[in-house]
Amino acid sequence: MENENYFKRIEFYLRPSHALKCYLNYIKREDKFEKKQTIKIDELFCSSLLFIDKGTLRLYAVKEEEETTILFWQKNRFLTSLLMLEEYAEKEFYVEFLEDSTIIRYKEIHTSNLYKLFDEFGGFVNKLYQHQIAELILHATSLAHLSSTARFNNLMKSKPELFNLCELKIIANYLGIHPKVLSRLRAKAVKR
Repeated sequence: MENENYFKRIEFYLRPSHALKCYLNYIKREDKFEKKQTIKIDELFCSSLLFIDKGTLRLYAVKEEEETTILFWQKNRFLTSLLMLEEYAEKEFYVEFLEDSTIIRYKEIHTSNLYKLFDEFGGFVNKLYQHQIAELILHATSLAHLSSTARFNNLMKSKPELFNLCELKIIANYLGIHPKVLSRLRAKAVKR
């Protein structure tokens, strides 16, 4: 298992004690998912902390057969549990793996030990939740206040590889624009 990226990313949020690093190293496990595999969010979040070691994931919601892309997550990223989303949003949530992916996680039975034994763990998870909420707020704000061109340009700057990983209609849905508008914006960008 690749420990370097996992622990480097933890150190982005806090300086973990040696004991916490050892415990996380002992309990973590890898799960591999195939490109185009789709699972319900409660199947993915069987632990309260996930790390995307490899791959790109798409979070989307379904209600009355209408699909809405919420976020894209890429490698070297921690995720915290989103199990309550379905209850609050009254939709079913799924994760699609846009490429072969590897997730590092641990069994949920270890969560209480992590909080009890390591004071810094609670602060770490808190920072991750704040990061996730900020990402959702930024996306909602861009949908409400930016033009379709600005939203497209921001996505091209931050996640250009998405255009090779999923259909344009999915990206258009995420950006809140019609697929034909996205095609025109993309054609203009290619001409430049």
